[in-house]
Amino acid sequence: PIDQLYLFIIIYGGGVSNNRLDPLFKLQKKCVRLLFGDRESFIDKFRTCARTRSLQEQQLGSSFYEKEHTKPLFFKNCLLTVHSLYKYTCLLEMFKIVKLEDPDSLASLFNRSQRKPNSFIIDRPSRNFIYQSSPYSALIPLL
Repeated sequence: PIDQLYLFIIIYGGGVSNNRLDPLFKLQKKCVRLLFGDRESFIDKFRTCARTRSLQEQQLGSSFYEKEHTKPLFFKNCLLTVHSLYKYTCLLEMFKIVKLEDPDSLASLFNRSQRKPNSFIIDRPSRNFIYQSSPYSALIPLL
């Protein structure tokens, strides 16, 4: 039951635009830095006492404010980002539909090709779609 809830959240929450997913991605990166980052260099960064560092090392440059890169941490610990997790889940669900025909309710929505069972037949889009979806459809004459 919990896996189904996570699946629901990933599929329906992951399809939003990148600017809405960006705060969640930043939070994920912060958590990865806390869990798997270089703890010693993080603690050493704030040791600015005169007894522990010389005067030249106490001056804070731009490198002090740089955060640790998270891409190597994601790769090293075999973690997926929020964006990659959404793509992976969608591909996994499509694989289940194509190969296993697992959710019958979804598999029945697709028209399979007789010649190539792994291909789908897509209906041609209606030319009237834009007129039906527009609130000003009464103002646009049909072609």
